[in-house]
Amino acid sequence: MYDLIAHYYDLTHDSLTEDVAYVLALAREAGGPVLELGCGSGRLLLPLARAGFSVTGVDNSAAMLERARTRFAPEETAVRQRLTLLHGDMAALSLPGGPTFGLAIIPYNTLLHLDSDQTAAALRGIGRVLRENGRLFIDLINPLAIANTPNDQAVTLEAVFTDPANGHTVLQLAANRLDEAEQTLHITWIYDASPPAGGPIQRTIAQAAYHYLYPHQLELLLHEAGFRLHNLSGGYGGQPFDEESERFLLVAQKKP
Repeated sequence: MYDLIAHYYDLTHDSLTEDVAYVLALAREAGGPVLELGCGSGRLLLPLARAGFSVTGVDNSAAMLERARTRFAPEETAVRQRLTLLHGDMAALSLPGGPTFGLAIIPYNTLLHLDSDQTAAALRGIGRVLRENGRLFIDLINPLAIANTPNDQAVTLEAVFTDPANGHTVLQLAANRLDEAEQTLHITWIYDASPPAGGPIQRTIAQAAYHYLYPHQLELLLHEAGFRLHNLSGGYGGQPFDEESERFLLVAQKKP
């Protein structure tokens, strides 16, 4: 999916900065190096590398990884040398060497792309590459918010923006189908790009399935993978998690 919409994804997510200070604080507390699963185009990798951490990003989208390389290209040599990018599947994690990382992160909603079995496999793989007492940060939308998504499959307008690469006006639309029994939200995104001088609309369609887990379900998977819960919060300011929270932020620690 992301190979298809990498350009549009960056245009709509580069303004997301609320999580940066939180992740940097976790990295300073846990120590590096830092592993990011589903690193995309390096939105979080860059501030981590600038802060002095060696970072490894794993993603299954070649297009997103290429955008990450482009993002790092203007940086000074020391920052670029702290970066390693790997094309791979976080649910079948295979990295050279033994336990290396002090912190692993699965950023903003990325874990939603995995079902329960894939999540369990990813957590086991992460456990193998974390140092003793290493930490894992998972950042998700509150699963209750997903479970309450209207299941009308209506196409709604989510955003309107200008593509700086060509001046196109882009309408981002979405339609949802919720499968409560499977705890899965099926989303269809539509990007309609209109040239500034007129002409036919260029339409791009992408589909995704978001698999949501409730806190007790994710905590059980973490426990089975050799982690213990270190902290659970409902926002980047450290707010307690409850059913009204916007975010579901979980920090787990590898058991000795």
